[in-house]
Amino acid sequence: MTMQVNAAKWADVAAAADFLGNGAIEINKYENEIYDIVRRTSEFLNRIDVKPATGHPHRYFEETAIGVAGWTDPRNITPSTTGPTRVERPAMIKAITAQTNLSLFDVDVTRQQGQFASVEAKDIADIINAIVLTEASGVWAGTDTSLSLPTTTQYVGLLTQITTQATVASGASIIDALKAQVALLVANQTYVIRPTAIVVNPVLGDYIDREAKAGQLTMDKVTLTAGVQVMALQTQAGLLPLISDPFMPTTGTSTSAYGFSATPSNLKGYYAVILCEKEIEMPVIHGGDGNLKPRLFQLGLLAGLQGQYVGVHFNCVIAKGATYAHVVVQVLRP
Repeated sequence: MTMQVNAAKWADVAAAADFLGNGAIEINKYENEIYDIVRRTSEFLNRIDVKPATGHPHRYFEETAIGVAGWTDPRNITPSTTGPTRVERPAMIKAITAQTNLSLFDVDVTRQQGQFASVEAKDIADIINAIVLTEASGVWAGTDTSLSLPTTTQYVGLLTQITTQATVASGASIIDALKAQVALLVANQTYVIRPTAIVVNPVLGDYIDREAKAGQLTMDKVTLTAGVQVMALQTQAGLLPLISDPFMPTTGTSTSAYGFSATPSNLKGYYAVILCEKEIEMPVIHGGDGNLKPRLFQLGLLAGLQGQYVGVHFNCVIAKGATYAHVVVQVLRP
């Protein structure tokens, strides 16, 4: 009987000295710290009310009206029977995942060298950060169009959910337009609406600063988080912070999006969203452990001795009162 044995193979490793000479051997050496300012968080996501979902779909009731009273003759009272209007609202849960595989050999070499011993933990932690970044973008620009009848695997972005819209033409005052939209929200006689923040694209935030400077307007500041102050707009709802969010999308020239008409050929669409933040919710399926954050799982070693790590988050984003409690403002500028 003949036995076939697969021969082991050696990998070619090229020399990597920087310089070889008399009295000198220069080798590669790196700084101990990895330069890293990659974005990993979202200020807006930290302000959303995260809560356990009721199931799949997540369900809640919305009361859209109370009974209607009427005038009558005080000596001949003839009331009309009315009652409240309540609507069932379902929202399908979405899944966001991220994965990385770590080679046993490469991890062992890195540990043995000792210089970047923490990089394994860093890369595993970034699985969760990758999920956060996907959510931070999807919360505004998710491509689904229905909370109850999904058409894509993404969120229904807030720019799609919120149906009250306004457009600020090129050359018109951005500040006046935002203040006017806040006033319209507050003036609603059917609902008690108290906006708490205006989230803007950072470039739009700069346009607002320039307008205030040109008009010699002094804008107040409010504390967003400990040690962080932002400009605030004085409105009929009080001082509203202008929160710059880099994940707020921009619409290119000659492009229509989120229910707005196509932008002119020489202008872009920048967005500001006036929000009642307590009406923005993120229901989460957590499996009963109470953890509302993304979860991380180690799936064990694969056949090639690679460690597999998978992060997952089951949730969705809901703008309650989407037709009356918030406003999306598109500002046309170069």
